[in-house]
Amino acid sequence: MPDTVGLHICFDEQGREIEVLDVTPVAEDKYRIEETPIFNPCITLGDIIRVTEKQGISYYVETVQKSAYRRYAWLLSKEAAGSPEIRDMRQRVKDNGGKWEQIFGGLLVIHMPKNTVIDTDAEMSRILAKFEL
Repeated sequence: MPDTVGLHICFDEQGREIEVLDVTPVAEDKYRIEETPIFNPCITLGDIIRVTEKQGISYYVETVQKSAYRRYAWLLSKEAAGSPEIRDMRQRVKDNGGKWEQIFGGLLVIHMPKNTVIDTDAEMSRILAKFEL
């Protein structure tokens, strides 16, 4: 299996939004996304995309295959982000075949297999209710 690499990807034709994302090469000009892009909410961890390269920048062309994961995201307070409840939830995600990312400290993104038995929304609602004022 090819190693994960950092790829400079541009999601707009003008070249204004370039991110360095971890990707895994799967074929010529095709990569599996290994983290959530900030500049394109339509692309998610596990998607396979096709790019074209110009002057060292890979320009997004299309999504070839959507991820087998369902994506959920929450903006957490500082208190919630560092809580034992969120740490436990991240472990349950891993234990059930999912993945998680915590971006900029407070954006929790959970990727769960589409056939999971966990009700991710309900679990997070229960956890976050403890942190509401």
